[in-house]
Amino acid sequence: SSDFWYLPSGPRLSRPAAMAPTADVESGAPEAGSLLAADIEASICEGAALLRGAAAEAQDWRRSYRLGATVLATLLGLACATVAAAGLAGTAAQPLVRDSTQQVQAVQGKQVLATAVYPAPLVPSGCPALGPLPELWSPTADAPAMQLRVLSYNLFWWKLFDKGQKPTFHLQTQGNTGTQLLARAAGESHFDVMGFQECNDEGWLLAQAGLADRYQIFRDKHSCMAYSRASWSLLGRGVEWVALDAQYGPRPAQWMRLRHIATGRVIFFVNHHGPIPINSGGKCGGAAVAHNILRLVSTKAVPGDTVVMTGDFNSDASSSTIQQLQVRLRPAFKGTAFGGVDYIFSNLAGGALVSSKNWGGGGSDHDALDAVVRL
Repeated sequence: SSDFWYLPSGPRLSRPAAMAPTADVESGAPEAGSLLAADIEASICEGAALLRGAAAEAQDWRRSYRLGATVLATLLGLACATVAAAGLAGTAAQPLVRDSTQQVQAVQGKQVLATAVYPAPLVPSGCPALGPLPELWSPTADAPAMQLRVLSYNLFWWKLFDKGQKPTFHLQTQGNTGTQLLARAAGESHFDVMGFQECNDEGWLLAQAGLADRYQIFRDKHSCMAYSRASWSLLGRGVEWVALDAQYGPRPAQWMRLRHIATGRVIFFVNHHGPIPINSGGKCGGAAVAHNILRLVSTKAVPGDTVVMTGDFNSDASSSTIQQLQVRLRPAFKGTAFGGVDYIFSNLAGGALVSSKNWGGGGSDHDALDAVVRL
């Protein structure tokens, strides 16, 4: 489901220079203009949202100032829509061909669900040709066996936490049904790692759930990942932009490499929030998204690492994203929201799943997924 342009905490959206948003290419790296376009698009849309919020909050502003800010925000909003529709920088817009009888509808006021069927989707100029699917590996069995507890949860932040109000509205509350669900689930399952999507204020989230002293958490754009401080030590972490959403800009896959303090086992954890419309794969298609994620794993992890991935992929089992990921990774557990777009993947052998639980939404439009796997 969708991202939002305000950033209540953490750094402003930027693309690390060494992190390409697309996969290995046969014809060379993506053009710099294509990379810059996504940042420009995101900045314009962020600016529109921030101006709207400022105009709404600043009651002490003169009416003329508030009106001016509102008008400017509206103009930036139109520019945001225009840039998104035009595609990558320096290229002509290439609309996807779809049956005119199919409709694109809004779901619960924020999730854009494409019911259209995309026959052989056109690849916009700027999306590179894909090489062979990156190879992965099976985990090395050179440490004592253990169980790993994993959570994946799309928080539906703008609605559940900020109630459709200004992006700091959640700060005025003492939590909600979402933080209560998280506290209850973590109290029962004692998660080793957690992946959140639509996560806008990571410190507040853990504090309200009573977990701030137990977990280290990181946020990249609107994705958050956390690990248990008592059980794991951090070896490294990062983020790469693995998809381009026509409406909401770059989509991240954040990662961290962790060593289990008691056994020495190493896991490579990935958390991803996929592009919309559902099953589209964003501007470059689902195969590109899967290729980029697998490339991230193959280049940032160490062969032999146990790979675990959580996410709202905005893609179900019929999509090229999930089908391509399943060539290299196995689904341990999946949800049911929006046809089943939330997944927990791993590179473990079949039969590694010990238990699973769907905790429900807790007010979110996605369910919290809990899986225990044997390493």
